Amino acid sequence: MDDTNVSASSGEEPRCPRMRRRYFYLALVAALAVGWAMGRNTAPVHGMEVTFHNRSEVPVESIKLDFGTADTQSSIQAFRLAPGRKRVLVLNHTPGAGFNVKVRYKGGATQEFCALRSDKQQRPTIELKP
Repeated sequence: MDDTNVSASSGEEPRCPRMRRRYFYLALVAALAVGWAMGRNTAPVHGMEVTFHNRSEVPVESIKLDFGTADTQSSIQAFRLAPGRKRVLVLNHTPGAGFNVKVRYKGGATQEFCALRSDKQQRPTIELKP
């Protein structure tokens, strides 16, 4: 007897392999999405995720970071950060070691400083004001 042609008088719902497959794929996609979101939020950070927040009314033209160890030297540069906006930069750098920051604002103003020396946060926020 074919499972897809069960009579309505028997009281059983007709079985549809296509519907089962749809529910299976829907459940699979939902499980993958939940797993990805949970993994992203709980994954350990290797290095630092530094958020730069432009707290001024002046746009930032560029942010340059210089950092390193006794063996390596690295540099990261980000461009155009509008007033009130945030930008996350990921550094392969040990928290607490500090790094040099050079910020150029529209109009020519610049700021240079050593950031986060002795601060062991892995996801710090640096507020920028000229």
